[in-house]
Amino acid sequence: MIFVLGATGKVGRHLVPALLDAGAAVRALTRDPAKARIDPRADVVRGDLGTSDLPALLDGADRVFVLTQGHSADREAAVAQSAAQAGVTHLVKLSTTGVHFGQTDPVTRAHAEAEQAIREAGPAWTILRPGAFMDNRFAWLGPIRGENAVYVPDTDPPSALVHVRDIAAVATLALTTSGHAGATYELTGGEALTTAQQVAILAEALGRPLKYVEEPESAAKDRMIRMYGWPAKAVDGLFALKCESAPHESVVFDTVERLLGRPPLTFATWARENTAAFAYHYQE
Repeated sequence: MIFVLGATGKVGRHLVPALLDAGAAVRALTRDPAKARIDPRADVVRGDLGTSDLPALLDGADRVFVLTQGHSADREAAVAQSAAQAGVTHLVKLSTTGVHFGQTDPVTRAHAEAEQAIREAGPAWTILRPGAFMDNRFAWLGPIRGENAVYVPDTDPPSALVHVRDIAAVATLALTTSGHAGATYELTGGEALTTAQQVAILAEALGRPLKYVEEPESAAKDRMIRMYGWPAKAVDGLFALKCESAPHESVVFDTVERLLGRPPLTFATWARENTAAFAYHYQE
């Protein structure tokens, strides 16, 4: 039995069906099974890692996909310890390439600490370190729908964005086949694209031009606070992460192709898959 944390998240929603298609039995954790859109073939269980009885949730599981909300090192350490006590044999943790590059921003530090907890817990482990997700470009939804425009910080670097299905495919491999214990895998897409190139690719998929606007970091922060209602501290943390990752985001790793035997999915593929999401009400 494979126990999947973060089953409704960006990676988890692809990982659960991929594991099931591979013939694995899956237990998927969610706070609200009634609202969660999880493959009905999975054993869906209600739970909250902050309050639930971890040993009970892990009972019968032999492998665990570790991803917690907020990337909490303490919470992931608790999961790892409980998993060891429950007899789990293999932990697969979703981390970030920032750890590979030695970044010191708060998000990366938490992942680095959680990685160490996973390694020290006792079960075999595999660490997955993806770079920036293509799904992060859903942050452009509001301006595209409303103004047919994309606003980006003028400091945005070229990025080898990775498709979440590629991350899920590698996680499936690590959880269902041998030879991955003790491995750390950096995961990126196959090419680094500037944000202007990404916008052009998305515009082509949508069949209409998009206005591309670069703005100072201060304006970009104000926009995020205004659009998403995030606290300023969270936005500052995100920009701290972006600042530290900027020199490395263009680095391309061959891990996806090496493990899966095919090239990574492209941003053009992602754009074509998500054209409906970017439907807009903009009128000139």
